[in-house]
Order: sequence, then structure tokens, then C-alpha cells
Amino acid sequence: MKASILSSRELEVLEHTHLKRIRYAFLDNHDEILEGLNSRLNILSDWYAQFMSTKKKGTKPSDLDTGAERIFHHVFAHVMKHPNSSPIGADLMYETFDAFIHIDIKTISSSNWGDYIGKVVVESNQTSYPVNKYNPEVIPRLRAYYYSKTFRRERRIYYKPTLTYFIYILHKHASREIYSVLLISMPNGQLYPLYKDKILQAGKSKHNIRYAFKNEPRFLMLSTEDNPVFRVEFLIKSRKYSQKKLVGIPETRYKLPTWIEI
Repeated sequence: MKASILSSRELEVLEHTHLKRIRYAFLDNHDEILEGLNSRLNILSDWYAQFMSTKKKGTKPSDLDTGAERIFHHVFAHVMKHPNSSPIGADLMYETFDAFIHIDIKTISSSNWGDYIGKVVVESNQTSYPVNKYNPEVIPRLRAYYYSKTFRRERRIYYKPTLTYFIYILHKHASREIYSVLLISMPNGQLYPLYKDKILQAGKSKHNIRYAFKNEPRFLMLSTEDNPVFRVEFLIKSRKYSQKKLVGIPETRYKLPTWIEI
């Protein structure tokens, strides 16, 4: 039997299904995750001066960048049991029954708050979306499907698609304070005719681009006017700040799902 690709609606259903799976993995382990993210502070005096010596004077960059990836790898390893060692992919890459899941962990210090609001930097090895239509310098390195791997569902065989997610943490430099943790699903490249360049924005350099999720935070094929289904969720949100302050989307437009408020 010949394999085929999913319809665009089936693809969005799958993207949403695995977004929920990642969310559950986070919520089931959020205490452990927060403890792990803060573990760097227990030995702050041992690494802080050396860390800052490599940074631009006067800046307060994210000190969670590398460490956060370790924490999420440890937690997700218990849930997604088949990591893949491909050199082309996001920070975390897993094969499941029906997809290849790419999860990139992004952290940013509140001193760069403006860079966080409603957009996330995307590198070429993190997406199958044809961002080169917006910026020819950035060629997506992931295919929309892995044509060498298939799965069977309801007597049909499908190629396994590429699914891209970001966990995006806004925090205070060298502090326990976390302002928000977002879970974001970026559309697969097959969905370009639906989302087009509306969701793209110039990157901080010519070698990357931003996914401007604030421009369209919904799964368009799954949403109705009365029942939006969101590609963006607050796994954690600080009560001190409004949704608009954190992601640039007024609550009068859309109320994003929020799972933990602190």
C-alpha cells in the first residue's frame, strides 16, 4: 500500500494533539521543572563571574539558556521515550508513533523584554515552514515529512510529519522569578498556503527569522469564531502582568489558555 501525506486539517489535529501531550508532560512535572531551573542559583557564586565575563558589559542576558535544555531533556525523556540523534533538528527531537517532534527551549531575560513579546526567534534547523519566502537568507532544513518513515492509521499508511514546538521562558536575570513560560506550536510547512507570511517577522540577524505568533495564535482549521483553539498557551503566567504585556495580544481579542498562575 502506497503511503500518503496527511490532509491539512489532519495535520493541524496532530499538531494540537502533541501540543497537549507536551503540556501534560510539563504540568505533571512542573514542580520538578521549576526546581531544576532554579538549581543554578544554589551554586551562583561558583559560575556567575565567569558567565558574565563573556557577556557585553552592562547587559543582563539569560543565564538559563543552556541549563533549561538539560532540565527539559531530563523530564521529557520519561514521556517521549525515543529521542533521535539526527544532526538536523531542534534542541530536543523525538520520534513518536505518528510524527517527529522538535522542541526548542528558548529563554530570555526580562532586560530584553521587547524581544519576547509575541514572537520567537527561529533557526533554519528548527522548522519546515518555508521562511525563505520571507527571508531568502534562511532556508528551512527540516522537511515537512520524513519520507523514510511511515505509520498506519485506519487502514491507511501515512508519512510521519515534522512538528515544531517552542517552550519560551521569560525570567529575571540570575533570579528565581519567572514571568511566563509559553508553549508554542509553529505550523508545519504544508500549512504555508493557510498562514503565509503573516506569521513571519524579521529576525535579529539576516540568518534567522521570527515566528510572530501574536499575529495569528490559533489553529485556523480547528477554530471557529466562538471556539478558538490556540497554538500558544501559558504553561506558567505571572499574575503581576497582563497577557498583552507578555505576548502583545489583548485579552479583549483572545484569551489564551493559562494553566498555572504564580
